[in-house]
Amino acid sequence: MLERMLADFDDGRSKSFYCKSVALLDLATLEQSLDRAIQKIEAGNTNPSDARTKANALRGILSSADPVN
Repeated sequence: MLERMLADFDDGRSKSFYCKSVALLDLATLEQSLDRAIQKIEAGNTNPSDARTKANALRGILSSADPVN
């Protein structure tokens, strides 16, 4: 999951955030978050090569996710 985040959503400053997210969130939440980010990017007609916008979308979704207890 982390590899996918880094390959598709890394803007050069998000690696630490994604590592923490993978450690704190369960797999289902991570998968749902990635799916939501992809849908948000596609709906917003974001350029697929715009790393900053893609990273912002995923970070926003992950920030609002509930951590594993």
